[in-house]
Amino acid sequence: MTLLQDPGLARATVTIEGTDVRGPLQRHTDPRFTPPEAPGFIERWLVIATVFVLVHGLPVDWFRTRAGFKAQDGNLKMVIAQLALMLLGILRVAGYLDWLIRAIKLDGLIFAFAGLAMASTVWSPDAFETAKQSFVFAVVTLYAVYLVLRFTLREILILLARMFAASGIINLAFVLALPQFAQDDGFWDGVFFQKNALGFTALLAVPMLLVAGREGGQFRALYYLSVPVQFILLIGSQSKTMLVATIASVGLLFLYRMFRGRRTLRGAVLLGVLVASLFTVGFATANLGLLTDFLDKDVTLTGRIPLWQDLLPLVSDRPLLGYGYEAAFAGFYSPVHDIWVTIGWQPTHAHNAIMQVWMELGLVGVAIFVIGFFRAMARALNMLTVVPGAVGLWPLVYISAALLTSITESGIVHSKVGWMLFAVAALSASYHTSESVPV
Repeated sequence: MTLLQDPGLARATVTIEGTDVRGPLQRHTDPRFTPPEAPGFIERWLVIATVFVLVHGLPVDWFRTRAGFKAQDGNLKMVIAQLALMLLGILRVAGYLDWLIRAIKLDGLIFAFAGLAMASTVWSPDAFETAKQSFVFAVVTLYAVYLVLRFTLREILILLARMFAASGIINLAFVLALPQFAQDDGFWDGVFFQKNALGFTALLAVPMLLVAGREGGQFRALYYLSVPVQFILLIGSQSKTMLVATIASVGLLFLYRMFRGRRTLRGAVLLGVLVASLFTVGFATANLGLLTDFLDKDVTLTGRIPLWQDLLPLVSDRPLLGYGYEAAFAGFYSPVHDIWVTIGWQPTHAHNAIMQVWMELGLVGVAIFVIGFFRAMARALNMLTVVPGAVGLWPLVYISAALLTSITESGIVHSKVGWMLFAVAALSASYHTSESVPV
């Protein structure tokens, strides 16, 4: 490994196994700071354990049926465990205020969105729920900062790829050995309690496993072998939305790699995202007969389009600031209660990212989210020309996949882990494409 210090930017260029990867603000030689030593064995495995618990919850909760899960009112012990693990990481960098300020300045809109979520406690009809959920959301955001400060993007992806490899093995073992806990009416749930949760985990895992396998190392075979395991879980879950998004993300990964370094890169990226988005929109609106026959969807997309229509009056009641973070779908006494009675089912989110943000944080939240999202995508595109190797592809692939899942699901808005990975992608892309790192 060689470190080449850029004194103007206080950043390091790290050459690992022939791959030039610029590591974020860690491990520099700026005399104004005394950075902590490089992450050791325990810290690396703590990251794996932390993200594993964020994704899968506590193992003690896996041995319950779906009925038992629905009967439970919250899971305080799991939330405490997740917060405790994340805070262990955050405290690792809490004393380096200048580092934290630099990270915040890399992409202030991410922190503005988290700040608005916390501020919405003031006008939320369920202040306790909003305060609790927005605090967790803020901690997740700070944990993403910790990851970016302490590890290079390559290291983050490899650590999480190991976690997702273990996830695939555990979920498949649960499905095969303990179907009473891991299956429901023919759908595979794995250690989760909803098929889309298993599908979303596979969506996160597959591109990361492919990137980690491409980067090489002693676990390359494990990463590649874990990819078909994730697809088996996807097919078994029958989460067709996530299957479509995962296939599209793999296609985009190869498309971006193929056109990287060419003058037509931007056009290829725009065309790839557009085609994938139109395919997803076609799926969402069910206007393509062959597609809907294959996906077994009706013209209302299993109730989503009527749901969006029914949510519009609620949105119009509080268009500017919304009902507060996680307050719109907070149970039978929440604003969505009457809609639940009307439509005859109980959606726990809006099944569309923009609608979800609009309901919770109003047009102010939508503006911050949309501008931040597409700015991160533009920076991730530029990152392709700065960071060689498979590592440089992941932020754009992940952000593209997040866009696809935001059409018929709430995507990264409704998933703490999804948001954490978006923050990692956005901060990494901002760092690598910044002309200077503000002090």
